[in-house]
Amino acid sequence: MSLDDLLGLLFLLFFIVLPALQGLRRSPQAPPVFPEDLPLPEPPRPKARPKPRPKPKPALPPSPPPSREGESLERTITPGRERLEVRFREDIAEEVREKPAKKRLLATDRESLLKGVIWHEILKKPKGL
Repeated sequence: MSLDDLLGLLFLLFFIVLPALQGLRRSPQAPPVFPEDLPLPEPPRPKARPKPRPKPKPALPPSPPPSREGESLERTITPGRERLEVRFREDIAEEVREKPAKKRLLATDRESLLKGVIWHEILKKPKGL
């Protein structure tokens, strides 16, 4: 008998057979016994409701709006604002082309790709290992 077989039998005995025998030995008529000295649980307390706030009283009666008899209906231009300029698509496209290209982390030209493939072959693990 090997050690694995012995461990398997011990597991079967302690965790399967003994609990099953203890369950058969108990009498089903006996109700579970609870200790008598434990206090009864307290009933739940009702939640406190917030008190309604009194409505604020108006302090002063509203004043009549100022008369606008002498004012013009046209809006005055504020000094902080400027009118928008009309720009055509050709002008915008020229500005976009004038920006220098960002330097990328990886180059995608033919020479860089070839160097990357060569270094990949050099640094990979040998087939024999």
